[in-house]
Amino acid sequence: MKRHAEAAALYNNIALLHVESDCTIEEPKIIFSNNNNFTELIIKYPKIKNKLPIISKILKIKRYKYYYNHGLDMLKSKGFTPDLVHCNVMNPVGYIAKHWKQKIKTPYILTEHWTGFLASDGRYAKNSILKFSLPKIANAAEKILPVSLDLKEALMQNNLGKNFQIVHNVVNTEKFYPQNKTKNKFLVVADLENTQKNIPGIINAFKVFSETNTEITLSLVGGGNDEGLILEHINKLDLSTKVKLHGRIPPEKINNLLAESYASILFSNYENLPCVIVEAFAAGIPFISTNVGGVHEIINEERGFLIPVNDEKALANAMHQVLTTDWNHEAIMNYAINTFSYQKIGQEFDTVYKEVIGV
Repeated sequence: MKRHAEAAALYNNIALLHVESDCTIEEPKIIFSNNNNFTELIIKYPKIKNKLPIISKILKIKRYKYYYNHGLDMLKSKGFTPDLVHCNVMNPVGYIAKHWKQKIKTPYILTEHWTGFLASDGRYAKNSILKFSLPKIANAAEKILPVSLDLKEALMQNNLGKNFQIVHNVVNTEKFYPQNKTKNKFLVVADLENTQKNIPGIINAFKVFSETNTEITLSLVGGGNDEGLILEHINKLDLSTKVKLHGRIPPEKINNLLAESYASILFSNYENLPCVIVEAFAAGIPFISTNVGGVHEIINEERGFLIPVNDEKALANAMHQVLTTDWNHEAIMNYAINTFSYQKIGQEFDTVYKEVIGV
C-alpha cells in the first residue's frame, strides 16, 4: 500500500490514510508526516474487547468507519481535499470509499491483489457475505486495477467490476543490487504457511538435489504458524547444516541475501503475482516457481523456470537446471526496473488518475 502511494507521489500530490486496530494500546494513536508530495496519516485505535461476537462485530465496523471519517477530516483541516480516492483492495476499505463517493461525491478506483478471488484459492467463492457486498463496491468504482491478468480474469468471472486496467505491484528497485553470484545458494522468502506455500515440498526437493550437489545451501526467510513444523522437518531430513531458517528479518537483510543468492524459489499451491519474484529480478537473479496465478506472466526462459504444482521431482530438476544455465543477470535486473519500478508504476497511476478525473 505505502509503496503504491510513494510511486504515485512522484507525479501527484498524494495523502496515504491508513486505519487499524491495535490490541496493545488503550487510547487512539495518530502518526502524521509530510514530505513534499507525500502525506501519511496513520490512525491506530484500541481493539474491541466485547465478549459477545455480534456486538464486537458491530462495534468494530462502526469504529473502523468513524476513524476513517476522522482521518479524512484531519486531512481536510491540513489543506488536503482529495479529487480521487485510490483504495488498496476492496475488502474492507472499499466500503469506506463507496460511502465517501455517496457522501462527498469523490470517485474512487481500486487496486486489487487478493488471492482469495482466484478459483484455486476459493475464499471468495465460499464467503456469502463478500459475494453479496463486494460486487456493489467493485461496480461503483471508476476503475479496477488488478495486479495481474490472471486476477483480472478472476474478477471478471465473479462480476466484480466493469472497467479494468492491469497495473502491476510496485517494487523499489533501487534498494536491490546484483553482485557476483556463487552457484551454491538458494533463497526462499515466504510466509511459513504450508497450505499455500508448501515449504516441506521445497525441503524435500532440496534434499534430493543436495545428495548429488553437496555444496548447495538453502535459506528460508519468513515467519508463520508452521515455522515449528518446518524446523522439525529440516532436522528430520538431517539438513540442519544446509538449510538455514532465518525467521522474519528486516528488508535490508533480505536484500543482502538476495544479492548473495544465485536463485530464488516458490513452490506454492496458489498465488497471485508475488512481489518476492520481482524483488529477486531486481537483484538480477532467476526464479523457480510453480505455474500458479499470474506467475507465468513474468517468468520465462530468460528469467527462470515454471514447474507443476506439488511436483518435487520437477523442482529438484529445475534447481539443477538453474545452476547450469548461463543467465544474463543484468537483463533480469533491467526487466524489473522497466516493468515494476516506482517511476514506471507511478506513471501508470498518473495516466489512470488523469483519465478518471478528466484532466
